Amino acid sequence: MITITISHPNGRQQDVLLSGVPRAGESVLLQNGNSPKLIVEHVVWIEGGNGGASPTVLVEVRHRDE
Repeated sequence: MITITISHPNGRQQDVLLSGVPRAGESVLLQNGNSPKLIVEHVVWIEGGNGGASPTVLVEVRHRDE
């Protein structure tokens, strides 16, 4: 599992656990039950630095238009 930060179109950010990092164009369905299906727009990796910190993954999403 990897912790990623999801950046929603309204500016809200949310940390979630995923089994892997999604790619641009893929769908993400969060397990909280009331979340709409999301489409990944961009993925940004930020290195953890010299202290051995884990990298940060920022995933920008939009709501799926159905």
